[in-house]
Amino acid sequence: MTACDDFRLDDGCEWEELHPARLLGMMASTRLGRTVTLYDEIDSTNRAAAEAAAGGAPEGAVFIARRQYAGRGRKGRDWVATEDGSLVFSIILRPSRSPESLTTLLALAVARTVDRISPELETSIKWPNDIFIDGKKAAGILAESKGNDVIVGTGIDINETIDDFPEWLREIAVSLRIVSGMRFDRGKILAGIIAELEDLYSRWEREGLSVLKFDVERKLLWKGMEASIDTGAGIFSGVITGITSEGYLRMISAGGEEIFQTGDVAAKAGG
Repeated sequence: MTACDDFRLDDGCEWEELHPARLLGMMASTRLGRTVTLYDEIDSTNRAAAEAAAGGAPEGAVFIARRQYAGRGRKGRDWVATEDGSLVFSIILRPSRSPESLTTLLALAVARTVDRISPELETSIKWPNDIFIDGKKAAGILAESKGNDVIVGTGIDINETIDDFPEWLREIAVSLRIVSGMRFDRGKILAGIIAELEDLYSRWEREGLSVLKFDVERKLLWKGMEASIDTGAGIFSGVITGITSEGYLRMISAGGEEIFQTGDVAAKAGG
């Protein structure tokens, strides 16, 4: 098998990785990813997807950017993305259930795809919306609801080198290329993520998140370890035990079990 035949990419592969026609030809999904829009440059794919959804764009429509210059994470944080290294996309969903679990579904889809690409890597989900690879952040997810439309977007560091990251990020962020030493085809990775998401999304609509809890908890960063969570109303500490069937975080502290709907989780210093 040559590099052009799998997820890897080298100088012998002379294709446009993210061309919509190519992506549509690779999509194994039937419900999601059947409409693809590519931007050379845009402020936010989530914003573009939200505007398209309000205008009647179909569920499953995907919006990709070669360069995104105003991407956002949770709480309005900036997301640093490079034109040739990152995979940045958003998708329109119109779920039949309450949408709280959708960031978890996309996180699991990304983790499963990375596992398929490089089984030797350690992928984990940092609740509620980050993907870590070998202990460093490689992706972030943001979901935004407007009426019946839910826009779920992600930025994934694929082909960045260490020099592509600002100095302050180099100790906490990583790309697939950095940990594996190889470049990857972002188009094939996107098609893989959409296929995984379609399967998870269909199961979740039929049965809820409870059928996927084991898979999520197996990937949950710091599960069984002491951690803290900043909810904005205070900082709480305890041992992460898993998630609820709604996707909320479960922790055990001296006062018993506590459930958190949102917050920033950090490992206990020295843990």
